[in-house]
Amino acid sequence: MARIRRPFPLVTRSVPRMSVRPGNTVLLIQDMQRFLADAQAGMADVARHRGVSTEFDEYYQQVAAAIGNIADLRDHLAGLGITSCHTRWVGERPALMTSLQRALDILPRADDAAAQIVAPLAPADGTDVFLKGGLSAFSSSTLSAALAERRIENIIVCGVIAEFGIQATALQAMDLGYRPLIVGDCCAAMTHAAREATLDGLSFGVAKVRPWRELCYNLDALKHDDVAVL
Repeated sequence: MARIRRPFPLVTRSVPRMSVRPGNTVLLIQDMQRFLADAQAGMADVARHRGVSTEFDEYYQQVAAAIGNIADLRDHLAGLGITSCHTRWVGERPALMTSLQRALDILPRADDAAAQIVAPLAPADGTDVFLKGGLSAFSSSTLSAALAERRIENIIVCGVIAEFGIQATALQAMDLGYRPLIVGDCCAAMTHAAREATLDGLSFGVAKVRPWRELCYNLDALKHDDVAVL
């Protein structure tokens, strides 16, 4: 097997530092809904019916760990004044469907039980929840406007699925001028190898990737300063 090499950062500059303040930063919890994050529902049911459930063992192991980590991260950031928001990936069934919509026709509708956020991460009253029909969080029709209204500069990203939605969100956030930071142990990918490859690829010249405890430790500077620099 060929060794994975990362030559791109050799010709680019380092990922810029992030100046984090409670007012310019948001935690984006992506697609942690029952369809994707409940091993007894949604995608897991589809896999069981097709006889391929064991192919998702690594994924649901990561999801279980990520749920606990995200809850701890969310609560810690809330104590520092950094708010959170959610996305929910839902199926859109227009008369004329794109090839992506046809491929993902298993996605739940917005009002289906499988489209709801898993209980440990259920959003509190007043928390923004954005519906999206594509891979990236920015496929939501309202997310960009909401971030602009709040003058958000930094987006802390976590959730599922790392090699699809999380990567798409991080790349589009960079294109739009935001500074994304991916919390590695708060994300899940289809396999352990896919998670490692995806996070490694993003961390080499695209975005910052940090484990949640290290991130919280560095952000604790906000307890006594107006800004934390990452």
